Amino acid sequence: MKKKLICILLASVFIVLCSCSKTDTTTPSGMKLASIDAVDYYMYIPSDWIPANQDGVTCAYASGADTSNVSCARYAIKDDSIFNITETTEEDKPEGVLFAEKYWENYVSSLESLPGFRLISGPINTTLNGLAAIRCSFSLISTGVEYKEDMVICIKERMYAYILTYTAEADKYDTNLQSYEKILEEFVFQTGILE
Repeated sequence: MKKKLICILLASVFIVLCSCSKTDTTTPSGMKLASIDAVDYYMYIPSDWIPANQDGVTCAYASGADTSNVSCARYAIKDDSIFNITETTEEDKPEGVLFAEKYWENYVSSLESLPGFRLISGPINTTLNGLAAIRCSFSLISTGVEYKEDMVICIKERMYAYILTYTAEADKYDTNLQSYEKILEEFVFQTGILE
């Protein structure tokens, strides 16, 4: 009887924990699947957006005339130093947020040398499909045009960094921001697929 009660309690805890993230892989209304079979996640985009996947990176454009885009890439973590958390680190942050912040620190150093780079916000704690993540916004200039980007970084299983990025010309940024928010909301990690 005691073993049965423990099993029921553990199952209840598992159900509660799993309910914190989206696991349904049914295509949401008004959206279509953009990601390919070779990746370990489902990224859905508005049905009128144009998928443009290449080399394992999921990417989609708002339209032929509007190059605003959202991409998702998975990177193998080769520098284990992002997992070294000292005792003086803020304890109120989830471990995944701390890892993502350290990843961002390395990543942003390469962005800072780009023309017109300016951090707008972040890193801010968020989640991606129920996992701890961070979100940052910045702007930069390419070929004389100002672009704004919003980036969500999630470290999964201490093996991979997932980076979702929304990029748009500064004057078109707000036009597709709601679509980007919906893409983030409907993003789903596959389970047991990591290669």
